[in-house]
Amino acid sequence: MKLNRAGRKHKRNEGNKTNQPGNYLIVTEGTETEVNYFKNIKRLIEKSFNNSIMVERIDLDIHGTARSTTVLVKEAIKKRSLQSYSDVWVVFDKDENIDFDEAIALAIKEDLHVAWSNECFELWLLLHFQDLKSAIGRNDYYSKLTNHFKDKNINNGKYDKNIYNIFDITSLYVDTAIKRSNSLLEDHRCDKIFSPNKMNPATKVQDLVAELIKYISK
Repeated sequence: MKLNRAGRKHKRNEGNKTNQPGNYLIVTEGTETEVNYFKNIKRLIEKSFNNSIMVERIDLDIHGTARSTTVLVKEAIKKRSLQSYSDVWVVFDKDENIDFDEAIALAIKEDLHVAWSNECFELWLLLHFQDLKSAIGRNDYYSKLTNHFKDKNINNGKYDKNIYNIFDITSLYVDTAIKRSNSLLEDHRCDKIFSPNKMNPATKVQDLVAELIKYISK
């Protein structure tokens, strides 16, 4: 129901009700794959809606061999203070980040949503094509994705990080990836592993993707 100017409720035609997206801010640690992926989703949503989904990349300082994910979270908090958003998400990988759990805890404390991956975002992509139950290296993700791209004739049989329509070319399998991602998390919980830092492989990217794709016309 919706209030009229006098403050009284009037009925709305529920059959014509459209669930429109809010104003999202998505801040990613990555500079290529993640940005391309979510901007691809944004383009699809904005074909039907005028609401804004902002996808930004934050350049982070590197201290030693580790990139501080807490800096990313703090940048998202700062941006949220400058403009009103319905949802703010941060997207980052475990990689060599030593403050991974700390950054997740800070984000949750500040009411941000976190789409983390352990080890990397490519895990989310790989789960579109296969299950993965044990940790592998970043280069192994690339080679496995390339093999699947060849097998399914995606992007001329080659995976790389700067594919601008990466969501489009993998979207056929996104529901499978969501199920596999949730299953991985459940496996870790059954093994009494609750720290994201120790959940490898695991990801929460599916939460953000599931939130966004409901706005894409089928």
